[in-house]
Amino acid sequence: MSHLKKISVSDLIPGMYFCGFDGPWIDNPFWKKKFRMNTPADIRQAQSAGLKYCWIDTSKGKDVRDNAFSKEEHTTLSDMAPRLSEESSDLLEEMEEAQRLYENAKVITQTMFKQVRLGKAIDTAACLRLVDEITASVMRSSSVLISVARLKHADEYSYIHSVAVCALMVSLGRTLGMDETSCKEAGLAGYLHDVGKAFIPLDVLNKPGKLTDQEFRVIQRHPSLGYEYLRGDPKIPDYAANVCLHHHEKLDGSGYPDKQQGNVISVYARMAAICDVYDAITSDRPYKDGWDPAESIAQMASWEGHFDRPMFLAFVRTLGIYPVGSIVKLRSGRRGLVVKQNCQDLTKPVVKAFTISDTFEVLDSELVDLFCPAATDSVVERGGEDWLKLKGLSMNFIDHMKSA
Repeated sequence: MSHLKKISVSDLIPGMYFCGFDGPWIDNPFWKKKFRMNTPADIRQAQSAGLKYCWIDTSKGKDVRDNAFSKEEHTTLSDMAPRLSEESSDLLEEMEEAQRLYENAKVITQTMFKQVRLGKAIDTAACLRLVDEITASVMRSSSVLISVARLKHADEYSYIHSVAVCALMVSLGRTLGMDETSCKEAGLAGYLHDVGKAFIPLDVLNKPGKLTDQEFRVIQRHPSLGYEYLRGDPKIPDYAANVCLHHHEKLDGSGYPDKQQGNVISVYARMAAICDVYDAITSDRPYKDGWDPAESIAQMASWEGHFDRPMFLAFVRTLGIYPVGSIVKLRSGRRGLVVKQNCQDLTKPVVKAFTISDTFEVLDSELVDLFCPAATDSVVERGGEDWLKLKGLSMNFIDHMKSA
């Protein structure tokens, strides 16, 4: 059980478990929302932010009264690496919270699509509450909800795709330096971007094979159908309806429905174009298996004229070169399931390293922070060619974290 306590930033000492500033998140100089402050450098960085108060968890670290350190303790705290077991516990806690949010979001989104099909007004208040929860989850840990949403089954795609794109939009907005209000706007636009698919016949939408030209033209109507529906609801902001209409536009003008080019496409629509494609190609669908996340990033990078390039590069920074859920090959010969990014070095994520038998059974595993100075392993290449055989590991993501 956590014991949160508000203290003056000037009272911070090494050994305290920092849980965020009492102020705007955008002013936070740290990549991590919660962590143990182990070094004087951590304290100096916190105090340089210019914020007066912060929160600590006294159940996980020092309290204000515990300010007597010996010289030896100070030396140890300054030299020690981040405690991976503690971060693993925090990550598991956030994973379990994200799983709860995922299940709740699925029910809300199924209801929303049902309302749209029946021609009823969307429960805007419920959507806004859900977007607020998704935003809060992303602010706490940018990749956890995204990783959970990636584990959706093929028959859940239509619903959870909306949730995943919402989370990706919020996370990308944060990387782009947007304030919390703008991140929530981007999230709502992402959540509603595909409502037009509620008007597409299910036998076309879920066809397990290549679409005919006529069927593809039917699919291409979903942005316009969704736009007309959202535009008729005075509670839906114009920016959300715009994203619904234009999330399939491309920078070179080859997209649809209006063949918009460059900056004529709104910022949120350009963000949605990236987030929508990424979640679509990494997801299992009725007619195809999802691609490995790292391979998907590489493929998207090669599509000239499709995406806003600076925005796409920000998206890569958001997910990492090896996104959460990727399978990588390690120098030791083991495989690694990426479970967390190291923002200081995107080439050195935290991985669930494991050895497999010839029949792809997991023989042993451990959690490894490749950025840790003591780490002896490293990524040598993406492991996407094994993705189809190994993705069962991702489907049991939380169970694997519990066994760390």
